[in-house]
Amino acid sequence: MAPNFRYFLGFQVAADRAGWLARHLPPLPGDLFTGLSPHRYHLTLCTIAETALPHPFLRQRVARALADTLPAAAAIPFGRIVARDAGVELVTAGSIGAIRGLYDALVARLAGEDIAPLHRKSGLRPHITLGYGDAGFDPVPLAWNWTPRELLLIESHIGHGRHRRLQGWTLPAPAQALFDFMADELPPVRRAA
Repeated sequence: MAPNFRYFLGFQVAADRAGWLARHLPPLPGDLFTGLSPHRYHLTLCTIAETALPHPFLRQRVARALADTLPAAAAIPFGRIVARDAGVELVTAGSIGAIRGLYDALVARLAGEDIAPLHRKSGLRPHITLGYGDAGFDPVPLAWNWTPRELLLIESHIGHGRHRRLQGWTLPAPAQALFDFMADELPPVRRAA
């Protein structure tokens, strides 16, 4: 039996950031795709279940797995808009090491509840879907760094365009980067001879 429900962990783009992103999208060539409304912008980290009927205990199992302090949020460096087989996506540019670390930490916690990501043979590929349909064009640059603040468990009703938020977890803020503005006031580092 084909699945009717898909469960995934991901990040919803906050309304103010989604609005900013929608206002700064360049005109995209092609008229055979339909853009998503900004309130539907999200980034899926991983699908964790697909079922014919609603899963009765998945939310509780995920909540147990994520009960302790979560890993810190991570900045995601987006860099270009690309046309894919079935739509248009904002994809990353540069290193995704920080978001990879967050993903790996979450997957390790889920493993304790015998929950594993599905469909990850191609690896982690963070992206935000901007629309669906046939759109053929060369990549369009758009530099945007985004730091999600809340991890969500979502139930998707396959084929109906409906998503139901089952639970959310606030992520700790990322560690602040070190600044060298006081470097001239620090004692010099002595090197061993």
